[in-house]
Amino acid sequence: MFASQAVKSLPDLSLDLSDPADWQPGLFRTIQYHVDVTAVATDPVYGLFAVGTARGVVYVYGSPGVEHRLKITEPAGLRVKLLQFAVSVLKLLCIDEHDRLHVWDLASPGRPKLQRITGFGQPVNAMITSPSHTHAFVALGDGEIKTYDLLCSRVSPYAIPNQWKLYEKKSLANELSIAGVAGSDVIIDITVHPRDLNLLFAVYEGGVLVSDLKEQNTVRAFELILSPGAPGATGFHAKDVLLPRRLQATALAIHPSGHLLAVGYADGSIGFWALEDEDRPLSLRTLDSTGDEDLSVVNTAQLEAVLSAPAEHPAEPPREPIFKLAWSGFPNSSDPRGGDTVLTVLGGMTIDSPPGITTLLFPPLQPPAPPNPASPKAPGAAPVLHPETRAAMCKSLIVKDVYTYTSAGPVQDFLLFPRSTPHFAGHYDPSTILVISDSDVPEARVSEAFEFPPPSFKGTPPSAAAEHPPSGQSPPADDADPSDALAEELALTLQAMSVSDEPSVARLPPCLWSVVGEQLVQVDKHAYETLVKDKLVPIDGEVPFPVKGGVAWSEDPEGLMKLIKLQPHRILITHLRDLSVRFLDVSPHLLVSTGPDAPLNSSFPSSMPRLTIELAPLLVDRSLGLSHLSSTTADYDPRLSKERIEAVHFVPEALECATVLRSGAVILHRLDVPSGEGPFGQQSLPDEELVSLSHLRPRGGLRYSPAFGVKPHKDRGLVTACALCDVGFLAVAYTSGALLIVDLRGPRVILRHDPDVQGSSGFLHRHSEAEPFLSLTWTCCGTATDPDVRLRLICSAASGTTSVYALAHNAPSTWTVVQPPLTIDTPARPIPGGYFVLDARTGAKCRGDRKGLATVLQTDEVVATEQKFIFVAAGAKAVRCTLNVNGERIAKAEWGSKVGTVQHVEVVERADSAALVAFTSLGNALVYTLPHLEHIHTFPLPALGSSDPPSTDGSGDFTTHTTFPAPAGSSARPLLSTELHSLFTRRRTAPYALPLVDLAYRRGSVPPQPQPVSLDPPSVMGSVLGYIGSLSAASAGDQIDALLAGPDRPVPPPSRPNPRPAPAASGGTTGSASQSSVSAATAGMSSGVADLYNRLGTALNERGEMLGDLQQSLDSLEQGSKSMVEQAKRLAAQQGMKSWFGF
Repeated sequence: MFASQAVKSLPDLSLDLSDPADWQPGLFRTIQYHVDVTAVATDPVYGLFAVGTARGVVYVYGSPGVEHRLKITEPAGLRVKLLQFAVSVLKLLCIDEHDRLHVWDLASPGRPKLQRITGFGQPVNAMITSPSHTHAFVALGDGEIKTYDLLCSRVSPYAIPNQWKLYEKKSLANELSIAGVAGSDVIIDITVHPRDLNLLFAVYEGGVLVSDLKEQNTVRAFELILSPGAPGATGFHAKDVLLPRRLQATALAIHPSGHLLAVGYADGSIGFWALEDEDRPLSLRTLDSTGDEDLSVVNTAQLEAVLSAPAEHPAEPPREPIFKLAWSGFPNSSDPRGGDTVLTVLGGMTIDSPPGITTLLFPPLQPPAPPNPASPKAPGAAPVLHPETRAAMCKSLIVKDVYTYTSAGPVQDFLLFPRSTPHFAGHYDPSTILVISDSDVPEARVSEAFEFPPPSFKGTPPSAAAEHPPSGQSPPADDADPSDALAEELALTLQAMSVSDEPSVARLPPCLWSVVGEQLVQVDKHAYETLVKDKLVPIDGEVPFPVKGGVAWSEDPEGLMKLIKLQPHRILITHLRDLSVRFLDVSPHLLVSTGPDAPLNSSFPSSMPRLTIELAPLLVDRSLGLSHLSSTTADYDPRLSKERIEAVHFVPEALECATVLRSGAVILHRLDVPSGEGPFGQQSLPDEELVSLSHLRPRGGLRYSPAFGVKPHKDRGLVTACALCDVGFLAVAYTSGALLIVDLRGPRVILRHDPDVQGSSGFLHRHSEAEPFLSLTWTCCGTATDPDVRLRLICSAASGTTSVYALAHNAPSTWTVVQPPLTIDTPARPIPGGYFVLDARTGAKCRGDRKGLATVLQTDEVVATEQKFIFVAAGAKAVRCTLNVNGERIAKAEWGSKVGTVQHVEVVERADSAALVAFTSLGNALVYTLPHLEHIHTFPLPALGSSDPPSTDGSGDFTTHTTFPAPAGSSARPLLSTELHSLFTRRRTAPYALPLVDLAYRRGSVPPQPQPVSLDPPSVMGSVLGYIGSLSAASAGDQIDALLAGPDRPVPPPSRPNPRPAPAASGGTTGSASQSSVSAATAGMSSGVADLYNRLGTALNERGEMLGDLQQSLDSLEQGSKSMVEQAKRLAAQQGMKSWFGF
């Protein structure tokens, strides 16, 4: 085949990209999504948050930019079982699935260090630390409790044996317990008394035991044995209701006052105990119990009624066990015993209830002073709980309010984020609750966060507000103006209506999103500034996520940070399982940092919350035509919907966004639509395919508003392709072969192509009438038969038959589709996004954008006819270049069978050159010249974690993702990570490395240990010296440390000074910065010398101690020898005296 002069005269567009040295593929950074979370922990003092995963990695997060990864090694990839912060020493403790303890020192600036890996030889069931001392308690599978010294990094000699075995032996000897049940001595959990460090609670399956650490004995045993006939949570229909039975304990929480216990049981009930009374519980109830119901008490009448006619009394549905409890107090009372409290319960629901977390609001525990006891208490005996005090405690357990945080699936765990104090097991005054639940993919997790406690727990009823006006205001007088009273009442009513009882959603960091898809978009500076403006404006119904600790910075030894400002801005558009579209800023400009004096001030990626698009509220609107919704929309939960987002299309100039749903609906959103624009109520559109959605306003603070939707229709089928252009047109193709073109200015449909309708068969070849279009591309170009530059839509079917529709501009500002369309042949099975029209002279892409529209509307026809275009069409087997769309073929290239399947193609523009890059399923990138399609390079790409095609931009950067391993046929595959790559990484990778961190930067102080409080009112003179009759004051943390560590505790290594200099103040001079650097270097050298002397001093001290111990041993041996000689002399004298007196 001989090329014409027009083809020969085409310039080579790939001259500057022909050298292999110009290409350097590589990985920039991996963005993690923790859908495999197994453990979470928080540190309110340092403002840190840790996530443990099933793949053996622990992630620590803090203030913007603070992120660090800690890996479990030897072997790697072990699942994280338990995670705990040791606030007193700023360390992170982790138990892996091999039951080894990993301890990381987070106080080391730069990179936190692994200090020790310790094995216990037994399964680890629980672990707890206290902010008031430096030991951790570790509960083992055999029922023993070990102690670990966090300062000396060793297992301390203090240990607590399996107390339940000892308790059972004692109880059976006294005939106070049921015969031993297999497994009742298995330890479930441990916790420290919130106000007395000397008391340790251990939850065994048989019950709860309280240990006195100093006395090394058990001082309380809370064992719940139901009497015959007591219903418990299983009700009167239980087979063993007439037998005594012991409930299996599963969880424990302690009231902030320290006088009440909530014990969860396997039957779904919660037992409330007074710490001073171990004989019987104050109450036994379920989540559905009302009033003062006590399920541990026998109701003879009801029992007889059920047993006599069981069919007339329906049985109680089975309940989940109580898995976890947390009892939270708040600074809401001047009484030292506290005010209202909230008990958070995981489990206990009936099996037919929607999944969630239940919160119970309790009144204050403020019993009055009891009368003087009738008989004096024996010395040393435990105090007896007075009946009136017991009654008052029972009254404080009557639930005031209940709220359930619903979840996407069965809840696996929750975490409370306290505002400031780490005491009270980290449950005091929390502001946020993180809920981790199952998803519809096995083993995958969904994270959600909400405001805590619920607003309904904090609100005041309107009646109470009217009876008790705020301080400083007096009730309205009788002679007040009725209009003023009416206005005031109206204001109060509006205020009450504006306060929602639903808790606000906490804005999760991107690492906790359930992402199911993403795409990379490059935007210019103006568009980027439009997207990020007013980024910090609050959003209605959202609160910040409470993580704010540490500081992060990057080193720049090669001086690459100054080159970042030359890079383009990039946005990562993600769509989530909850039917939302969220934007992430992945611009390299966020990585600018030149050291600790110029730390990072933004995370990477950075969330853009105001751009969030929420589709779930739109699905409730009946006009959209989604018939799968139920008849009632009040209880509609988008997390349980089968609807999915299939694709998101975004245009970088108009900043409009079109979303394609699985049902076949397409919804268009516009940015910054004025609130008063458009008529009130729903607008009627002339086309039956379209429905106006402008009356559905987003939440306050969100910038994207729905404009209209394309309704699904069973005759058209599902969407096979969609294309949105910057100049206001939308094209949608369907499985039936139908095609819609919508002018967004109306909106109005300007083309309906339906192959089943008579008269449309002439538009396409008859053999492809019902063939759906798989690729749609907007462009502004001319063709060989129509050289005028027009806005055109290129539609390609699977067979390779392609139709090109031209749009004509008519006055005034109306557009029509020119009929019939141009029909051409292209490679079969077109690759989505694989069609390009290029300027034959410059290689620039001819898009359907504002620049192209300006060319379309120009009147100089001479310039238009002289312009040439190159049409690049890529299919599954080959790629073809054609002159002026339907003109002469320029070149064709076959992919070949050895490269694998070509998944995606992109025309990469760099240094005024352009080349075609094909990405294959085998992880290779094939590079071809343009327009002659000569193969010049093949580059291996980093290992890809998914078979999905990458998302690219025109500069050579692209993203891939790793999906969570899901069974075949799963409807949604959540992403584990998104990987940022580039084909040109030379002198660009260093800024993307994970930053250095100082997790102790601007740390808060640990509040003092809470002191014991008495059950009596503050005005009553009573003993507040501990609990359970203790006659001594509560133990301090150093006393507990000395007790647990033993007398032979090694000298802890001295804490190292922080060598990281503080960030320089604004406006500082160069001299001060230089002096700061010199000071930092001197401090580092001094630190090293000081460390050397400290180690030498410690070694000398240890040597001195050893010599001292040896000298004591020798002295003891000498003293023993002298004593033996003196005793021998005395015996000899006694024998002499006996013989003397003739005995």
